[in-house]
Amino acid sequence: MYYRKKDNRKKSVQPLEDILKEIVGKPSISKGIYHSRIPKAWKEVMGPSVARVTKNVWFREGVVYVTLHSSIIRNELLMHRDKIVSNLNDYIGQPVVKQLVLR
Repeated sequence: MYYRKKDNRKKSVQPLEDILKEIVGKPSISKGIYHSRIPKAWKEVMGPSVARVTKNVWFREGVVYVTLHSSIIRNELLMHRDKIVSNLNDYIGQPVVKQLVLR
């Protein structure tokens, strides 16, 4: 007896943008993508003056950790933490950043 394999392919044409969003939206893939996008987002959102004093930026489980050379700038950024989180999420296009830790 012959059994036909189930065809999981979609029958309609979709824009590439929609296909990529569907693929990137999977948790196993998006996890790695955000790890690489957060450091770039930090530099773009915060600008060159903060980027110069930034030592390290990494992302883990919704938290962005930032190590800074300047305690003065760190204290200034602490006052604007919520706005920075909002700006990072806007830049990335997804609400993945839940908290910001400045060291």
